[in-house]
Amino acid sequence: MSSCESMRLFLEKSRHLLILCHSNADPDALGCALSIKRHYSKKDVSIRCDGISRSASLLLQELDESLGVLSVAPDAILVLDTSSPALLEGCKDLLAGTDNLAVIDHHATTAFDASVTYRRCATSNAELVWEVLGKPRDPVIRTALIAGIVTDTGHLRYATRDTFATLSEMVGDDINFQYIYTMFREEVSYSQRIALFKALQRMRVVRAGSYIVVKTSIGSFESFIARNILNLGADVAIIVNDKKGQRIVGRAGTRAIERGVDLSAIMHEVGLEFDGDGGGHPPAAGAKNVSDFKSATDRVLDTVVTMLRGKRK
Repeated sequence: MSSCESMRLFLEKSRHLLILCHSNADPDALGCALSIKRHYSKKDVSIRCDGISRSASLLLQELDESLGVLSVAPDAILVLDTSSPALLEGCKDLLAGTDNLAVIDHHATTAFDASVTYRRCATSNAELVWEVLGKPRDPVIRTALIAGIVTDTGHLRYATRDTFATLSEMVGDDINFQYIYTMFREEVSYSQRIALFKALQRMRVVRAGSYIVVKTSIGSFESFIARNILNLGADVAIIVNDKKGQRIVGRAGTRAIERGVDLSAIMHEVGLEFDGDGGGHPPAAGAKNVSDFKSATDRVLDTVVTMLRGKRK
C-alpha cells in the first residue's frame, strides 16, 4: 500500500513502534521522528539512528525531547528519510526478521521492500510527515517539522512554491520562525577552515562550456566544503572521501540544475553500476560503498560535464 491514509492506519495500529533514521541523522530526519513520537505519545515509541548530526543535536536539545526506549520488542518499524537500507548503517540489522515495515521518504528512488509506504518527491521529508499526521497544531511538532524544512532546503534556497505553501500552514503566532531559521547558523570551526583550505589545494577545475565543475578530496566536512565551493562560483562541486567508507558527495547550483543536472539520478545510476548505494536530491546527492571508487568518481564527473555541455550519454 502506498498512500497517506494507509500510513496513518499503519501508525494507529502499531503498539510498540521503532522509528529508524539514516546514519548521522539531520534535522529533517530527526524532526520527523520526534514529531511522530510526540503525536503518538500514548504509544510505546522509540527512535534509533547510527549517530545524529550536530544540528540535529541542537534541535533535540531545543525541543527538550528524548529518543525513547521500547519496553518490549517492536511490532512495527518505520523508516524515515532514507532511500536504502545501507544508509541505516549500524541500525540496518534491526530490520532483520520484520514483516511489518513502513517507509516515509521524499527521495526519488527507494531500495526498501516495505508493506506500507508514503513516498513522493518533495523538498523535505517533513512535508510528508505533516500530511500523515493530519497537520497538527502542536507547536513542538510544528517547530520540529519547520526545522526539517529549513535545513533540508538549504535555508530555503531550494524551496519551491509547495514548500512555502506548507510553511504557511505551519507558522502561527505561537511559532518564532526567525528563531528556527537562525538556530542552525553555526560559527565555522577551526577544523572546518583547515579542511576547506586543504580541499581548495587539492581541487581540480573542469570547464564545461560556460559552466565550472570542481572536484576535490577531503576526509571530513564534505557538505560544508561543497557548499563553500559553490559559493566561490562553481556550478557543481564533487567531493570525494576515501577515508569514511569511500563516499562521493555532490552539490549543484541553480544554473546547473536549470541545465538539467540531477545529482540524485546520477548518484543512483553510479551506485547501481558499481555495486553501491546512491541517491539524494537533484541539487544534493551522494554515493557510497562502491566497488571501484576511482572509476565511480570519474563516472560522476564525466556525466556531469557531459550534461552541462548539452549531451547525455
